[in-house]
Amino acid sequence: MKKIMLGVFVSAVMLVQTVPVLAAGTSGGIILKQAVGARAQGMGEVFTGVADDVTTLFWNVGGLSRAKGFQVNATYLTGLADSTYEQITGTYQAGKLGTFGLGVNLLQGGMITLDNADGSTSDVQSQSDFAISAGFGTAINKKLGVGLGLKMLSSTLAEEVSATAFALDLGMLLAVSKQLSIGLVLQNAGTEIKYQDEGDPLPLTARLGAGYQVPISKQHKGLLAVDLVKSNDNDFGLHMGVEYWYAKLLAMRLGYKAGYDLEGLTAGFGVRFNVLQLDYAFGLISELNHTHKVSLSLVL
Repeated sequence: MKKIMLGVFVSAVMLVQTVPVLAAGTSGGIILKQAVGARAQGMGEVFTGVADDVTTLFWNVGGLSRAKGFQVNATYLTGLADSTYEQITGTYQAGKLGTFGLGVNLLQGGMITLDNADGSTSDVQSQSDFAISAGFGTAINKKLGVGLGLKMLSSTLAEEVSATAFALDLGMLLAVSKQLSIGLVLQNAGTEIKYQDEGDPLPLTARLGAGYQVPISKQHKGLLAVDLVKSNDNDFGLHMGVEYWYAKLLAMRLGYKAGYDLEGLTAGFGVRFNVLQLDYAFGLISELNHTHKVSLSLVL
């Protein structure tokens, strides 16, 4: 199994090399670009090299090799032009074999008014997307973990036209030292999402990131993280984030996304009590509504 997963990682490296040369264009499957978890959102959507909780199924499937025990995360997002986004993700560690992950995502667009042939009008939902993700990650050795993820996406426009697409993720996570880890992932390599005769590619994305645990003291923990992101529908994006924990009870987060037209500063906080963790994130979007994301995690 570990030899197979190592082969997957080598393939990921080869595929990621093709992404930076892709010209920025358009892509479909917007639900696959929605960030999972308020923790990463508060840090500027930086998590490729951190990848240490259940949401790594979305950010870097290679990080599943670090996921311990049984974890569940549920996220709710509002503020995107009357749309809503919901997801639930779970991971389960199967001993030394590795960790399995499963996630379900739902994106509901706002209402629009259509003109009918008889002169009347109808209010319909602009878009409804559903995606399911499954992944597996395992440790090749004490430092290197790799993972493979599979996705199925179903999308409906104006309650009339539907399309289905399939994709995969390939990722790795390398522990350079006790403090520093580096992640590399290729996401959403798959089929077109095609409505009748019109099709668009999925948002093929490569991420390279690093996370550094800052040794402050026993009661105070810090995290510095950075991601470099390239997708087929955007130029390079630079994501930077910081996180501070006090006594494993209260967290404060700040992040910034550079290279995007509408998104920039993010912030958030987290509160942990025993096996439950509540996270909140705020995103500042230029000239549009701000985003508010709340997620609840269970770690056993």
